[in-house]
Amino acid sequence: MATKNALRALEMIRRTSKAAAAHRVACRNAETAAEELAAAVAQLDHWYQQLAGAATGAEAEQRAAALLAATADHDTAVAKASKAESKRRRTATALRPWRAVFARYPHERDRRRATANLLEHLAGDPLALVRVADAILVQSSAGKDSLVALHRTVVAARAAGCLDKIVVVHCDLGEAEWPGVRDLARRQAERYGLKFIVVADEGGFLGMVEKRGKWPDAKRRLCTSTLKRDKAGPVITLVVDALGLSEQAVVLNIMGIRGSESASRALKTPLSVDHRTSSANRLVLTWNIIFDLSEQQVWQEIADNGLEYHPIYDTLLPRLSCVYCVLAGPDWLVLATRVCFALGLPLPDRYVALERQIGHSFKQDISISAIVAGARMLDALDGPLTWRRGDALRQQLGPDAADEYLDRLALAC
Repeated sequence: MATKNALRALEMIRRTSKAAAAHRVACRNAETAAEELAAAVAQLDHWYQQLAGAATGAEAEQRAAALLAATADHDTAVAKASKAESKRRRTATALRPWRAVFARYPHERDRRRATANLLEHLAGDPLALVRVADAILVQSSAGKDSLVALHRTVVAARAAGCLDKIVVVHCDLGEAEWPGVRDLARRQAERYGLKFIVVADEGGFLGMVEKRGKWPDAKRRLCTSTLKRDKAGPVITLVVDALGLSEQAVVLNIMGIRGSESASRALKTPLSVDHRTSSANRLVLTWNIIFDLSEQQVWQEIADNGLEYHPIYDTLLPRLSCVYCVLAGPDWLVLATRVCFALGLPLPDRYVALERQIGHSFKQDISISAIVAGARMLDALDGPLTWRRGDALRQQLGPDAADEYLDRLALAC
């Protein structure tokens, strides 16, 4: 199946599922409204009969008041039922253009299976996928995974002759990030001559926490949803609008997500439809282009291609996320604090003060105050933390690979 045909089929199934879901909800609401109307009619009839059989003036007055209330409820139920039935008819009309697809895939599970097969087909031919895309956005944190994701995207786009389609997007989280992250993301993009866009929320991560009065957690990852996904979404709109296409645009949204990072990420797929940002004028596909790579393979690509990584990895911190990541364990947080001490960063005190100000512990089972105290104790026992440039590569690939990488980086500079 040709790539364009696969994308066309994918979009038809997406629209069919969306129309079918809307119609299903509308039918349920119409049924509920009809039941409420029937109950209102019965209640109205009941009070008509009660009023007719009233024996005294006071009793008749009470029943008349009840009848009046039942009449109002009935009128409300009639309006609600009429509105629900109109919505049911509109959604039925909206489903008609997709009746052929619906007939072939009548159940949601069938449409999901067909979608998965199409996505697997598309992911199997990266060059064709890049070639047919109208825009390619690479979400860059400047971390090792997004760095390799960016490099692989560039390699594919160069081979397909469409490097100009790529836009690199960096979500700046403010003072919660390690120093130099934003500048490094820019240099990583400029290495390939790519357009670079920064999006940021006023106040950054700490401003969000202060305003909300609570830290995020694993179930409410506002640092991802509010400060990254919600901010990057409008960039897709701007990029698509700038294309000025008369037909639906195909957008590849590249993420540096690997399946081996966590159990939840292992459940993802290399390519998926972003239903939240897809619309009539754009089909957005999320492409986890390094999904199948191990951590060691990521570092091997960095070394082999002389890619500039952030020196914070040389402290052996595993990720270039926020300095204090709400998903990190105690050992990781203590190490991050010791790195802050070594770099002379005021962030630990800032976090402790904010934790006290909002009265909410950074993690349910441990506070930042306790983390900072533990880091100070280790510094007192072992002395300040030290590291060398290339230590991340020495740990992952050995000393020879690290020395060769540093020599290559020095020559590039």
